[in-house]
Amino acid sequence: MRKNRAVVAGAPLGIWLLVAPFVVYEAMLAENFWNDMLVGVAVLLLALAGAVSAWRGRSMSIAAGGFLGLLGLWQTTRPFVVASAGPLPLWGDAIVGVLLAALGGRAVREARSATMADRTPTGQR
Repeated sequence: MRKNRAVVAGAPLGIWLLVAPFVVYEAMLAENFWNDMLVGVAVLLLALAGAVSAWRGRSMSIAAGGFLGLLGLWQTTRPFVVASAGPLPLWGDAIVGVLLAALGGRAVREARSATMADRTPTGQR
């Protein structure tokens, strides 16, 4: 699981996005409800794909890390562009977005270094 740590580390953030509107925000029909649901499911699917590919001994693609980073940037900026249910959902989504963007950047770096390591002939590292 060492190869895809950053993508798999997004799983708790995806779970948080799915659970927070029900538990913390108490505003299921808020403007950010469906956004949190869709982004949470996408992050969990990426984490699942990362866990499966690590189990098979493969690394994730650079595109998967880039997608995770874009989801994070969207999650960071969306509360400031579209009306939110209040300050708690606004800042909660923004903080989760920053963490997702950081994990996406880390995932791109991991995937790139894995790709470069695969291209390097044995003994020339």
